[in-house]
Amino acid sequence: MKIEIRDIHKYFGKVHANNGISLTVHAGEILGVLGENGAGKTTLMKILAGLLHCNSGEILINDEPVQISSANEALARGIGMLSQDPLDFPMMTIFDNLYLGGQKGFFIQKKAFQKKVEETQKNLGFHFNLDCFVGDLSIGERQQLEILRLLLFGSELIILDEPTTGISAQQKKQLFELLKQLSTLGKSIIFVTHKLAEVNELCQRTIVLRQGKLVGEVALPCGSSSLIELMFGKAIEFQSIDDVSKSKQHFEVRDLVIKDIRFFSNPVNLSIRQGEILGLAGMEGSGQKTFLRTLAGLEKPIEGKILEGGSPISGNSPHYFTKIGVYFMPAARMEEGLVQGMTLEEHFILSQATDKFLIDRKKSLKITESRIKEFAIRGFPHSTVEELSGGNQQRLLLAMLNKNARLLLLENPTRGLDIESTNWMWNKLHERCEKGASIIFASADIDELLRFSNRIVVFFGGKISNPYWSQELNSERLGALIGGEGWE
Repeated sequence: MKIEIRDIHKYFGKVHANNGISLTVHAGEILGVLGENGAGKTTLMKILAGLLHCNSGEILINDEPVQISSANEALARGIGMLSQDPLDFPMMTIFDNLYLGGQKGFFIQKKAFQKKVEETQKNLGFHFNLDCFVGDLSIGERQQLEILRLLLFGSELIILDEPTTGISAQQKKQLFELLKQLSTLGKSIIFVTHKLAEVNELCQRTIVLRQGKLVGEVALPCGSSSLIELMFGKAIEFQSIDDVSKSKQHFEVRDLVIKDIRFFSNPVNLSIRQGEILGLAGMEGSGQKTFLRTLAGLEKPIEGKILEGGSPISGNSPHYFTKIGVYFMPAARMEEGLVQGMTLEEHFILSQATDKFLIDRKKSLKITESRIKEFAIRGFPHSTVEELSGGNQQRLLLAMLNKNARLLLLENPTRGLDIESTNWMWNKLHERCEKGASIIFASADIDELLRFSNRIVVFFGGKISNPYWSQELNSERLGALIGGEGWE
């Protein structure tokens, strides 16, 4: 199936998100779409997938102009999209998630549909138990489930928006093998990312967007420096930060045992020093998220204690933890971190601690405008969070964290961020460390863990390691530890 879009324009108020973009995708092609945060990548893909309507422009399928007014209509025409944030129902079974929206009629044709699912799974090498709940799956497994659903619906063009964010290197390898397999079957793939190595590894060619415009089309593989200059209009290098940790202990865990969906952990003993950055490494679903949520008071440990200044604090409410300066930033932006339909100003109002009954609108607007400027958020006080790009949503989450926080617990803090934004984000976090705050962050990016952590704790299959000094590790050894090799 050949897809062509011509002269697409899309406005969000004053923001010209897509400015005259045209491109063609051929059958069996894997096309990369590169761009900085807020370049218009996701907006363009949502228009193609029927999730947004353009202000002007046209879409052609096999050289015939079509009108796509909804996601259902896009699916009917063979276009499906896997979004940055999973669009599934965690409290429902895998079977129900696959069945929803794709079948017509009053009665559920369970046996016939189950047979179709099993055949498709076999062809793809998937092994889902259809009676399991989606909420028990890892992010990587939920991505596989969404791809399975799109193929069951007959998608000939599959759009993937930042699909490697928050998944492990092994899960990424499996995803890439699957996409190459689908390409050989004649399926077209649009792979949206900001990661240069990924488009070079996977795609035949890529387009580059900058500030809503298509600024280049490049045959791959290609040197990273050329792609960076197209994305940002200038050369940018990865940064590292200095160790500003002090000997004074901030927080401590003693004989802490956590319970994840799949396992109980070994007892963990760990002290967090003032100004320290502690990285959590491991395959997605290995317990890092539960560990962070336990330290934030959002989940109860099975055994052991969390101490602040030598005094036990485990067992208290999440509100108590924020009161003493412990703040958690989740990876699931739209599920846990932000509220759909609410504006930036309303989010800053909610994030400000106050004992007043009435809202001071003038003060809240001033705070919002100041934070938008300080954190370079591409939006306005009245913008709703779903109008922001994924990268700008991430900036908003960081902007909402209290400036007096003493311990920041961050789950994939640079999720969906380009090189420039990643450098900017870690500079902001480093400023907090210089003022005495400590940071514990989980990441699936080995290079990020090695570049920014003072020490690294590895998670694997219910086991949690003692901390390693980051300078003792390299990408090969850390990768082996994440895969379960080399444990003492």
